[in-house]
Amino acid sequence: MNFAEKLKTLRKEKNISQEQLAEKIHVSRQAITKWESGNGIPDIENILAISSLFNESLDSLLSEEKSLISKHEFLYESRTEYDLDSPKKIDLKLGTAHEVIIEKTNDEKIQVIAASNKLSYVCQQVKVKIEEEKRRMDVIVKHSTDLSEIASLENLFILVRIPVKFVADMELSGEFENLKIRDIIFDDVEYDGKAKNVFITNATGHVELNTSSNLNVEVNSVHGKIDFNHFHAVSKIKFAEGQNYYLKNAGRFTRFVDANSTIIAGKREKNNPSEPVDLIVELNGWKAEVQVLTSDK
Repeated sequence: MNFAEKLKTLRKEKNISQEQLAEKIHVSRQAITKWESGNGIPDIENILAISSLFNESLDSLLSEEKSLISKHEFLYESRTEYDLDSPKKIDLKLGTAHEVIIEKTNDEKIQVIAASNKLSYVCQQVKVKIEEEKRRMDVIVKHSTDLSEIASLENLFILVRIPVKFVADMELSGEFENLKIRDIIFDDVEYDGKAKNVFITNATGHVELNTSSNLNVEVNSVHGKIDFNHFHAVSKIKFAEGQNYYLKNAGRFTRFVDANSTIIAGKREKNNPSEPVDLIVELNGWKAEVQVLTSDK
């Protein structure tokens, strides 16, 4: 369901007219008509207002749309580009942000874009430092002292585009509300930090999630392996329809449970049981639990 369909459905479920919705979020009725007819999407301020009004997450509202950062809908933006000429191990130290997106580009430059609709001095407050060695590159996002962690967590978006022919191993650290890894092929992505939501879409490779925080992970069209390296954490993983997978419990005092909290283990396949498994999900660590959900539950 795209944004136009989602908005119309939510409005009708609440039994409110286009005029009433327009009044509640302080826009014209024509704007609502435009959005519901699929002739455009709101800017970030109105998206947030709609999200709050209907108690729907941004990712739910925009599930079929590209992120706003890819549409250049933000008022303020800082862009850093750096030429690559060979595969490198890339260490991304991104600090604190509301959303981080990792995706490929067909260009030969690594691109780091910091964007916001509220941080008007993002160009001065967020700086990107790149240090390159023969086989390694460090990408460090630094915040100025007048930018608070709370402001970053609520208002800062970071997009990292990696040249498709130079993708190798990546290390990623930071604290994010949302981490999105999409439309990319890689060897290994290792994440250390604190994230609330992780979305992996149309990706191939090995993802390691090293954290003691609780994660909500959504997976769609992923091939390879995902490791939950968890300590004292209770997380959830949701698989899109058609994604087959194998669960491997390898930690001490760790377990997978289903939507009813019943302990499960082993192979869980969607569709034809004879299909090869696209994805292995392994739970390592100590005293950790992952609840497995699917799109049809």
